Amino acid sequence: MPNEEIYGVDYSSTGGVSSTGDILCVEGVDNARQAIRNGLITPLGSYPSVDDEYGSELYTLQGEDLTESQLQALTVHIQNGLLKEERVKEIQDIEVKLTKDGLNAYLHVLLVNDSEEELTLDMEDIYG
Repeated sequence: MPNEEIYGVDYSSTGGVSSTGDILCVEGVDNARQAIRNGLITPLGSYPSVDDEYGSELYTLQGEDLTESQLQALTVHIQNGLLKEERVKEIQDIEVKLTKDGLNAYLHVLLVNDSEEELTLDMEDIYG
């Protein structure tokens, strides 16, 4: 089964348009990666008329000091968000790090077609 059938096709979240003015689309594994990212950076309950369970609770820690326990809480919120994503078969690793470049989450997941994917979530998208 082609990846497009497994992971679907959606409009690109980049806001890009083609030379003919059409909104760009993503498909296959790229769509799975986009869907995972979008689900994590969207506040839980943002779309109650469509799906009140869509999104994550990462925003609940905005404004908090980034202590070790807060980094652990971020990891739990990411894990909970990934568990809701039907394209994710297994969470292999989640690491949330505060570096000189900012706060990042490094995710290693196994998708439903057994494709291993590594994603970096720039937490500035949420806390920036």
